[in-house]
Amino acid sequence: MLVTFLQHSENITFRVDGTDGVFLLRLHYPRAESFGKDGADSQFVDSEMLWLADLRGQGLPVPAPVKAKTGGYVSQVSGINVTLLAWQEGSLLTREMETEDTAAQMGMLVGRIHAHAEWWQLPAGFSRPQRDFDYFQDALISLRPAIQDGRISYPDYKSFETSLELLRDETSRLAREPKTWGLLHGDLHRGNFLLHNGQIHLIDFSMCAFGHFAYDLATCLSNVRTIFHPVFLKQYKQLVPLPPGYERLLEGYFLASYIATFSLWISDIKSQEAFIQRVTYISREYAARFNRDERFWFR
Repeated sequence: MLVTFLQHSENITFRVDGTDGVFLLRLHYPRAESFGKDGADSQFVDSEMLWLADLRGQGLPVPAPVKAKTGGYVSQVSGINVTLLAWQEGSLLTREMETEDTAAQMGMLVGRIHAHAEWWQLPAGFSRPQRDFDYFQDALISLRPAIQDGRISYPDYKSFETSLELLRDETSRLAREPKTWGLLHGDLHRGNFLLHNGQIHLIDFSMCAFGHFAYDLATCLSNVRTIFHPVFLKQYKQLVPLPPGYERLLEGYFLASYIATFSLWISDIKSQEAFIQRVTYISREYAARFNRDERFWFR
């Protein structure tokens, strides 16, 4: 057996090459406290694995969860939750690899995941966090120490605050119904898509949550070239309808997704340079325009 360390982010991950296959081993222990404690909740982790098992059973190109010898999906080592997934072959999707076809496949795959969430009967005890206004508000509040130490300017913080209030106005008109609200992947950035033999696969569901599907779409579209947005949305809409006024909703959730990301980076030493640079850029290039009711994706 060969065990190879991969990375430490919200989980510590290893590739395991064994006699009975290749696997991804995850220790649910975050690199920084700001990454949250969801991985410490065995019910949360088990729920992620149950969802993956059903998605995989429906033929979606996602990792297959592997049960432990005890019969469950979650084991513990020294008090840390541990899970095992079948290894997903493929190369991490890069901007250079992106084409109209990959964007279309991504739109179809995200649509299939959201459509699945519409009809899937949640197992007893299923539990995942929510990505609602309170979550994003808490994420914004967590950035306040960075104002005091100079990493965030007060005007930039207030700009994000205004954006969230405007997004709340948008979401208040959107009912929490199966067509708009349900289980999300929760982290649809480009690095979680693999390309294997011309086919798109999706990995890393460890941040899955309940929320508006628009949040997943916004996160994903921020990692798709703007020129490919129409083909992505065309494929997505074949499975899940977009709500009225979706353009402003997606742009607002794009900003909310960055606020959430900044809340993860704030106490992570490795992310400080990116944190300082991106806060200023996102605030002045996007939040300011959103707050003036100017479009930046859909013009």
